Amino acid sequence: MILHPEMVTTTCGRTLNLNQSEVVIERSNSLFSYNIHRLPTGEYMIAERFYANPFNNRYILLNDEQIEMLKHL
Repeated sequence: MILHPEMVTTTCGRTLNLNQSEVVIERSNSLFSYNIHRLPTGEYMIAERFYANPFNNRYILLNDEQIEMLKHL
């Protein structure tokens, strides 16, 4: 049971619950974190979180072409 779901809005306007996603790549430093989540729908999303200013956080839903590009990195 999820008591406090972590709802975010992507740059394309979709509202998603990060607690229902799987983190597949995690990167962070002292300034920000950059994580890629796999959603229950099979889609992928990049979550960029800035520690100093959370108003600059971005959640970007990836399209199929962008996902294929990531596979080749």
